[in-house]
Amino acid sequence: MLHYAIDLADLKKEFKKKVMIDGKPIMLLYLADKVYALHDKCTHMGASLSKGSIEGEAVKCRIHGAKFDVKTGEVVEKAHVGFIKMPTKKTVTFKTEIKEDKVFVEV
Repeated sequence: MLHYAIDLADLKKEFKKKVMIDGKPIMLLYLADKVYALHDKCTHMGASLSKGSIEGEAVKCRIHGAKFDVKTGEVVEKAHVGFIKMPTKKTVTFKTEIKEDKVFVEV
């Protein structure tokens, strides 16, 4: 089911934004004229991905450096402390749709 998330103009201004839909934290990202939506929790220890940085087409968790592909949710780089890699699972992505300059997310 599609849920209204944010006006497209507001997302373009902020670039990335955490929203709550049906009690789920979701990170929205405006990148290269497309909108992506991912679960806003790192699969390693639950840190907010929306507080992380964007590196190319990946979001990097600010705590232990795990990187996730924004299109697929696949792990690009596992969480780590120094050279020690830690278990990191794929994150959930959500389908997005733009209708009349509003962003909708399928949850």
